[in-house]
Amino acid sequence: MRYFQAKVAENRALGGGYFVLRLAGCGSLAAAKPGQFVMIRGAWGRDPLLPRAFSLMSVSPAGGTADVLAKTVGRGTALLERSLPGAEVDVLGPLGTSFPAPDADCLDLLVAGGVGLPPLYMQGELAAVQKLVSRSELLYGGRGAKDLVLLREMEAMGLPLHLTTEDGTVGTPGLVTRVLEARLDAHKGKRVRVMGCGPNAMLWAVARLARAREIPCFISLEEQMACGIGVCLGCAIPARSRPYRYVCSNGPVFDAADVLDVKPVAPPPPSECPA
Repeated sequence: MRYFQAKVAENRALGGGYFVLRLAGCGSLAAAKPGQFVMIRGAWGRDPLLPRAFSLMSVSPAGGTADVLAKTVGRGTALLERSLPGAEVDVLGPLGTSFPAPDADCLDLLVAGGVGLPPLYMQGELAAVQKLVSRSELLYGGRGAKDLVLLREMEAMGLPLHLTTEDGTVGTPGLVTRVLEARLDAHKGKRVRVMGCGPNAMLWAVARLARAREIPCFISLEEQMACGIGVCLGCAIPARSRPYRYVCSNGPVFDAADVLDVKPVAPPPPSECPA
């Protein structure tokens, strides 16, 4: 983990509020793994005060660059969306836990919802580099066609895609969990792992489907973070292994069995970070 300054090398708009920032000067992220994240803050003064957390989507050790996918949902992401090449940003990372590495003996079903794509994109990219992309499938869902991005890039890496949209404009109509059920049925009897990132409601549904079939499931949780290193204690979630775990320092990738359907037993300590 390092705190360093990077520069925007490219800012690529994807439509629908989605954009990819390519950051230069990220050599210290060379060893980052799928599921890990960075805290990013632009040179925008005091407002907003805190950095924003972004899962890494791709890292190029040779070029010293790192890509993050974001969607404009608030002031911080709106400012980043308007960043021009050459703009300086402060970066802290790589942070957090990662997904299990690709395994020739396992079939990995990667379930992404909307802006939850980045760590699973990186997982697929790693599988392609290791010649194991045929042992992965990406199940990618969104509300509509504009929420499914970077499809050509994933097809180019050879990653099998199963697309769903709630409005039925692309792929299978409905929720991505509908396709997950079908793929789990299709691979019945095989050694399968499920990995997911997206809205919490989607993740809980994914985890329950995997648990019902006694299939290993790993989920990357999204919570608002002030520090990213476990100091402010603002991203606490209840767990089975202990009363609370923290998404930034104990996650963001968790074994779903540890955090699924767990009720809080006591409030966590209050945050000391500024709101």
